[in-house]
Amino acid sequence: MSDLEFFDVNLTLGKPRVPMYSFTDDAAKMREDLAPLGITGGLVRHMLGPELHPLVGNERLDSALPGAGGFEPCWDVMPNWTSEFLDPAHLAGKMREGRARSVVLHPRQLGFPLRDPVAGPLLAALERMRAPCFLPEAEVDLADVEAAAAAHPALPLVVSDTSYRLARELYPVLENRANVYLEISGYTVHRGIEDICRRFGAGRLLFGSRYPAFQPACAVAAVTWAKTAEADRRRIARENALELLGEVKI
Repeated sequence: MSDLEFFDVNLTLGKPRVPMYSFTDDAAKMREDLAPLGITGGLVRHMLGPELHPLVGNERLDSALPGAGGFEPCWDVMPNWTSEFLDPAHLAGKMREGRARSVVLHPRQLGFPLRDPVAGPLLAALERMRAPCFLPEAEVDLADVEAAAAAHPALPLVVSDTSYRLARELYPVLENRANVYLEISGYTVHRGIEDICRRFGAGRLLFGSRYPAFQPACAVAAVTWAKTAEADRRRIARENALELLGEVKI
């Protein structure tokens, strides 16, 4: 479909409690479905992370992904005040063992606020690693994202799973916080990708598809046919994500 090669930062394995959309637990099938679209690698979450417990989802990823080639785990994480997760001081070592260089947070689903008195120690540990931190739009307020970005300026914060109505609130955050990024899967604003490239630079956008709940060809087409420079399309498709991951220190 495209001569672009894509690295997808928003892939999920596992069966949801209420299966409203397509799902799969098979990493080999995921690779097979994505390959014809030029998606040759990506970050993979597990449904059990937010729906049961982050430790369970992360463990399931560890067993599901070996042999998946170019695809790596994106760990679900949470604060550890109640001793339910991992001590932030030990998180880097555990992520290294699990081959994870990125994380996703589900504050609303898992019952914790993003504000610094609660999430601060976790975010500080992630900042030391420079591990990209994905924040689904339904899980956070953008005001809290901006506050976290200000408190942890070396931490890449990626607003993901967005809707088309985000722009009016998102633009001032992108303007004020250079460490905030947007994952494009749900950002269906007319010429929205082009406008962000023009205003803030293509470096602020990461390709994601939300496979298998969404048809990944939609996100591929949005980047492939974006009316912006070829260099911008290549950055969005793959280079931005690999650049961020290349800076991770664990």
